Amino acid sequence: MTIDPRLEDRRRRVAEDRARSNLTRLIRLLAVVACGAVAAWVLQSPFLSVGQITVLGTSHVDAEAILAAHDIVEGRPMVVLDVEAAQVALGQHPWVAEARVARSWPTSVVVEVTERTPAVSVRFADGWSLVAADAVVLQSTPAPDPVLPEADFSSVDSESGADDLDVIGAVDFLVALPPERRGDASVRVGEEGLEATVAGFLVRLGRPFEMADKAVVAAELLSQGLEPGSIITVVAPTSPAVLGPGMGRTADEAPEENESNGDGSEP
Repeated sequence: MTIDPRLEDRRRRVAEDRARSNLTRLIRLLAVVACGAVAAWVLQSPFLSVGQITVLGTSHVDAEAILAAHDIVEGRPMVVLDVEAAQVALGQHPWVAEARVARSWPTSVVVEVTERTPAVSVRFADGWSLVAADAVVLQSTPAPDPVLPEADFSSVDSESGADDLDVIGAVDFLVALPPERRGDASVRVGEEGLEATVAGFLVRLGRPFEMADKAVVAAELLSQGLEPGSIITVVAPTSPAVLGPGMGRTADEAPEENESNGDGSEP
């Protein structure tokens, strides 16, 4: 049986078209694979690996150790770095108020940290600690810092100090005082709630609310030149009062259990 030459020619052309199409697809696939391999090599190469880590703003935080715990080290490919996890870990350090970890292409990592600063020395049940303005306990210390105001909460342990309303209120009050009134100020739990000693005057604070307002009002009253031995009451900051000498317990008559020699021991 003979085949029509036209049919034979058509079959040949179809086969050639199919072959060319398959070859084109193969070339495209090989090109994609080659590009992927080159891209993978470039991403893993020293050209896009960590060559420098810059840490800014730290003095109490070992940021390099935290970064290393998250495999952010020199020589590590930039593309695989988990900067978000490292940033979260830095933010959990008590000394860190804010933290930012970012890639700086092609080979750098930049870490920017804003540290908290000690604002109050607080005596807890387990000893003295430095506490920041937001009541975060920074670290224990053998004695109070002589330049910081003090708070006495020896019935509260340091681990729960940041969540204790009285501690938070005391820190708020002391931080809100003018700098010239802050250094020798102290707060403790008195017979009728919180009370403070500021510039040698007893200040009755009551419950730990509106403490910044109470500090402002107390400072204003002190600036008016009170008679020694007067007692300031700012339990309601919108209705403050001043009791004259002899009308109530003075600052020198604070409970003995709240007094110390500055190192946590009793006098």
